[in-house]
Amino acid sequence: MLGLKRGKVKLFPYNPKWSEIFKKERKILQKALGKMIIDIQHVGSTAIPNLPAKPIIDMAVAVSDLSGKKVEKYIEPLKELGYEYRGVERRHTREHLFVKGSEEKRTCHLHMVEFNSKTWKNYLLFRDYLRNHKKVVAEYVELKLELAKKFSDNRKLYTSGKDKFIQGVFKKLKKSS
Repeated sequence: MLGLKRGKVKLFPYNPKWSEIFKKERKILQKALGKMIIDIQHVGSTAIPNLPAKPIIDMAVAVSDLSGKKVEKYIEPLKELGYEYRGVERRHTREHLFVKGSEEKRTCHLHMVEFNSKTWKNYLLFRDYLRNHKKVVAEYVELKLELAKKFSDNRKLYTSGKDKFIQGVFKKLKKSS
């Protein structure tokens, strides 16, 4: 129900328990990090009803500042909760990735970003758009299933194969605003 080998792509039907797992994990994180964080949101495919997903819970964790080496203060408290720091996820952002679970059964991805940054807003905009547009979810399902079949052993190619679709959603959002 939860967890996938690192680098592998295998999609599972949407499971409402993913939301419950997120809520429990959020409480654990809030208790451990307290005022060091501003918000925690469930993002990614496990946060979208009726969307098949890799059984890994994606969370966006908002903090006030990640400039310089400020991420270092989060590494030890998260390590105590079983999270491994993987570094900057995307060069052009200050997004840092922490992962939970073994290489054989990765269960959570924690994306630490600055509150109200473009990255933070994009996580929420994309999630909320899909939650409210079933036709777009159906298109995304087709693409994800095709990519998962084609790139079951290459998560990077699977992920990059979704980029055009995701950018298309952001273009729709820009037109409607």
